[in-house]
Amino acid sequence: MTEAIHQTLLQHPWAGLALVALLAWLEYVFPPVPGDSVMLLACFLAGTGVLPRGATLATCFAGSVLGALTAYALGVKLGRSYFFLRSAWARHELDRLERGLRRFGARLLLVNRFLPGIRGVFLYGAGIGRVPLREVVVYSTISNLLWVLLVAWAGTSLGSSWEDVQVVFRRYVWVIGVGFTVYVVVTVVRARRRRRISPS
Repeated sequence: MTEAIHQTLLQHPWAGLALVALLAWLEYVFPPVPGDSVMLLACFLAGTGVLPRGATLATCFAGSVLGALTAYALGVKLGRSYFFLRSAWARHELDRLERGLRRFGARLLLVNRFLPGIRGVFLYGAGIGRVPLREVVVYSTISNLLWVLLVAWAGTSLGSSWEDVQVVFRRYVWVIGVGFTVYVVVTVVRARRRRRISPS
């Protein structure tokens, strides 16, 4: 997919940027979509002068913000019936997230964009918990702005070739993925232990 988007950005820049915005939006709704990789590619091309920098940053930012607000709206409308929350583990984690939102408020959304794969859950949780829209807009927008600036910096500073940039960025995603996997395993093990020792 990335190669096809690469060619589209080179041959039809404005159509390519529209596609970048679409994927940045869709990643919040359906996390397997490679929105970050596509934004990184667009920022790399902007750094080489192939794409206009301002338009590229605006595209990445707009798609991300709209994605966050869409995830929030789905949380408000669908609640716990959303497909992502059908497993017992996901429901348990949603409970933890809701407790975090009650404790820290919408400020917790500041970290959502920096957690690939689960960032959308934060916004769904905010929607389910009926966190005020104004606060969601403020904190999720700040998070997305910081993330887009980080991606823009990575795309222009981590290497002179697209391959170099990809390698470094993938290391970051790999570290986050391993950390999250460890967290999941520990959480599941602790939950099973609690069930075993709890009185029947």
